[in-house]
Amino acid sequence: MSEETTPHWPRFMSDKELRAFFGLSERALRRYRALKEFPQKDIVANKTDSVAVARFFDWVAGIAEHPPRANSRYVPAAEKDRR
Repeated sequence: MSEETTPHWPRFMSDKELRAFFGLSERALRRYRALKEFPQKDIVANKTDSVAVARFFDWVAGIAEHPPRANSRYVPAAEKDRR
């Protein structure tokens, strides 16, 4: 018996990791990045929040009611309460 382990996907991903995780081509990611609703890369880390990208795709699929906020990071509800 061989045990297959699932790969660990970080919360903040490079473009290469995003393409692998969401199954996107380079062209598709480039076209999504051109949309104002698509989550932007963090300038310092040069990575994108994968949770925000997942919420974007939920909105595109009609699962989420509201579009994600432009150029903002996803903040969990527990952190919103502390503000």
